[in-house]
Amino acid sequence: MATHTTEERNGKLRTEVKLEPGETVALCRCFASQKFPFCDGSHKQQPGKVAPVIVSAPAAEPKKAD
Repeated sequence: MATHTTEERNGKLRTEVKLEPGETVALCRCFASQKFPFCDGSHKQQPGKVAPVIVSAPAAEPKKAD
């Protein structure tokens, strides 16, 4: 399950999102999401063509037998 932390750095907010291997999430770009930084579909109510950015973590590599 994706987790996130937000901290202030040099007067600006920085959000870090951590994904599990193989996980895909939609990240908000309209800043209207009640689940920010994750998309909740709020962009559909906003003017313009803003949509979420989709981010995927690569699946874990299978461990090789020695």
